[in-house]
Amino acid sequence: MNKLILAILLTVVSFSSSANFESVWEKSVGWTIVETKVIDSFEHKGGRVESAFQGCEVGRVINFRDGRAATCNSNGYQYAYAPTAIILSKTVGGSTVYRMIVKDQLYDIL
Repeated sequence: MNKLILAILLTVVSFSSSANFESVWEKSVGWTIVETKVIDSFEHKGGRVESAFQGCEVGRVINFRDGRAATCNSNGYQYAYAPTAIILSKTVGGSTVYRMIVKDQLYDIL
């Protein structure tokens, strides 16, 4: 299964002409792909929900179509409607940390 996911991702990378996208993957060496998810919406700090993804702000809750959510732990602006997020994990000092790649952007998440 992991080989299939890796093959799909390598195919996607080969079709990408974005140098930033390649840079995101270079920064992800040693990380494990956990899953892919479709981003459904995000919540503003006041609780208002937006249906398009507008990047991350520390503390922003990102809602996925499968009903699960993640909280941003880094900042970055991006605009996309229902993009796919690739979730990565890595164990550091006994704790698991997570990242999310959306298109050509890398975000730290909780």
